[in-house]
Amino acid sequence: HRQFLSKAECAALREKAAAALAPQTFDNDATAGVRTSRGCVARSEEVASLRQRLAGLASVELGQLQPLKISRYEEGARFDIHTDAWRGDLQGAPPDPDDWWADRARLEYGVRGAPISGVNRIVTIFVYLTTCVRGGRTRWRWTDYDAALGGNHGRAFYEQPGPGTGATDVAGGSGAGFSISPEEGMAVVHFPATSARSGGYTDYNAYHESEAAVDDK
Repeated sequence: HRQFLSKAECAALREKAAAALAPQTFDNDATAGVRTSRGCVARSEEVASLRQRLAGLASVELGQLQPLKISRYEEGARFDIHTDAWRGDLQGAPPDPDDWWADRARLEYGVRGAPISGVNRIVTIFVYLTTCVRGGRTRWRWTDYDAALGGNHGRAFYEQPGPGTGATDVAGGSGAGFSISPEEGMAVVHFPATSARSGGYTDYNAYHESEAAVDDK
């Protein structure tokens, strides 16, 4: 969605976040990847109208939205391969080999810190606040995530959603890839998991990364 936010709105969000940015982290126990962006979370009352617009774009209720997160990628900053789905609460146990992101555990124990048992993040919307001519692309390089390893779960997932191993060729990618270059004000929507009606299963084909920034993002 090009021009979802105006230049003035993008500038206001950058200014609002500037003094509160702190290092960001993610669950990287399988890929040994890194995240070197900085970010903060905006108070919902400060971005109330934007939240209404985001809920409309995603076709969800306002109460389903998480707080708005603002991230900055300075030169060299990146966010390696990851899923936006929420990992189920493993209760201290290791993940099952065929259910790396703990979809079954999520149904039983929910997500640590989440108020509703069994929930997963079914849609992500991110809006670029700057235009980057060099670097900083968001890349989906694992659209048939296990094919490079001889698997077929990624290919069959949409016909029969279910837990998966999450295993992929991290460096080489798997399946046809595509990328999006940051464009100020553009909103990008993708779906890291199925809906609750379809089991809330993690879609590993939605693995993605933010390549190292050259221009600030």
